[in-house]
Amino acid sequence: MTKPKAAHHRGNFHVRARHIRDTANADPTTTCWRCGHTLAEHPPHKNGKPATWTAGHIIDGDPTSPLAPEASTCNYSAGATTGNQRRATGYTWP
Repeated sequence: MTKPKAAHHRGNFHVRARHIRDTANADPTTTCWRCGHTLAEHPPHKNGKPATWTAGHIIDGDPTSPLAPEASTCNYSAGATTGNQRRATGYTWP
């Protein structure tokens, strides 16, 4: 039995996210909506892998939020922060 997708990955998320990533990858002047830096300006992840473009939710934790180009380093950090805050308050995901 497969695990159901998280709320923020249901529906047409993958189609919208692919479009955002493809558009950002095609233009080297694209900036991360969260920090304002281009991908070339981002440091690598702690494991040494380079940052890549992802589709980040403008409102963290809101699966209905619009998506925008976001560097993976910013996106994963924000996701971890949101998840940690929710766990600390006893929030349970739908």
